[in-house]
Amino acid sequence: MVFVGVLVTVNVQAQSAIAKELKADINRSAGMFYARPVVNMPKDTPAPQGKKPFYINHYGCPGSYYLDKQEYYTETYAIFAKADSLGKLTALGKDVFRRVSLLYEDANGRFGELTAKGARQSRALMKQMVERFPDMFTPKGYYSVRSVVENRCILTMQESLLQLSSMQQPLVARSKTSHQEKSFMDPEDKLLTSQRADSLTMALYTRFSALNSNEGRLMGSLFNDQNYVITNIDAATLSKRLYILAGDIQHTDLAGLVTLYDIFTPEEIHRHWRKQNAWHYINYGGCTLNGGYQAYLQRSVLRNMIHMGDSMMSRYNPLMHLRFTHANVVMSLACLMELDGYGLHTANLDSLEAYGWANYRIAPLGGSIEMIHYRSERGDPDVLVKVLLNGHEARLPIETDCAPYYHWNDVKRYYLRKLYRYENRRFNFNVQRRR
Repeated sequence: MVFVGVLVTVNVQAQSAIAKELKADINRSAGMFYARPVVNMPKDTPAPQGKKPFYINHYGCPGSYYLDKQEYYTETYAIFAKADSLGKLTALGKDVFRRVSLLYEDANGRFGELTAKGARQSRALMKQMVERFPDMFTPKGYYSVRSVVENRCILTMQESLLQLSSMQQPLVARSKTSHQEKSFMDPEDKLLTSQRADSLTMALYTRFSALNSNEGRLMGSLFNDQNYVITNIDAATLSKRLYILAGDIQHTDLAGLVTLYDIFTPEEIHRHWRKQNAWHYINYGGCTLNGGYQAYLQRSVLRNMIHMGDSMMSRYNPLMHLRFTHANVVMSLACLMELDGYGLHTANLDSLEAYGWANYRIAPLGGSIEMIHYRSERGDPDVLVKVLLNGHEARLPIETDCAPYYHWNDVKRYYLRKLYRYENRRFNFNVQRRR
């Protein structure tokens, strides 16, 4: 009974912490579209005596960018333009139409592109990395830089490289963007993706969404004719698009000049975030409704990280792999690695907030996972690693006597066994299906 009481207290505290975080910075409610802030450099726990970094494997999200789904701008604009022409907008509705017009004009022709803020963010995060790990950035260091074939990821890579080159001369680096390396930067798995939205999962998510939806008040504040709303407006879709646009403003130079968050109540914003957070958990986390294996889509990424870590042991000089990929890759990888407990497995979508599973904590825009390898000298048999999630020292699901540092052999053994268990289960499942 005491244990239950403690568990309830912990869950309530976790839920309360997220509510406080959303209240402290409303932009966090944008979830994976939250712009990772460039704040003061986190203070690192000193490495065990004599250990210095010699290899960093970095997987990062693109920085702030304009929404790539242009219908969020175009169709929202069209809905308000039509209603305005028919005299169906309230005074607030007319003002929201004006704001949506500004957002559309700003993004037009740049859908999915890195914004000016995203460029500054990318440079600032690279500058912070150089200053944080000076042992890695020397004339003898080598930097292998790769991006998936996506405009915003390529531009994030480019801005990072420009910042690095301005701080490190001479710079020995090679950058590349190619479909050839997709397998360890943005892998595909038709079986897993086909299982994401099965009938049971969608039925329960639809019910969860319905319990967290109430668009009546918002529609009534924007339109003066509710019969028009009923016959012409998909209220749920319009509400969602306005919420997404509200979160995207933070990435543009209109931030501070225009807002859409004010048209929602705090409770409505929280509900929209809960729906989005649950959807990301279903698609990229350990949701057991669809089997609990979606994060294993990134198993080739994790396996490549292990392979690279082993292959760096005999190097004399520092080396860094900088990989720029999609935010969903970083989110699934964080869940697969069980960083900070984000490997959570549950079928209860209502419990995510209580467990502290929050999308903006895991993979915001500009977010990253960095695995940093430490040794005392070349040939050191006890290499240590630590993992940074969005710049902060992460907790791994592995025993250690020097947290947040972990013995490489323990890390490698844990993850390889985990991947083996999954592959073995999948192989046996396929064998049984063929019989």
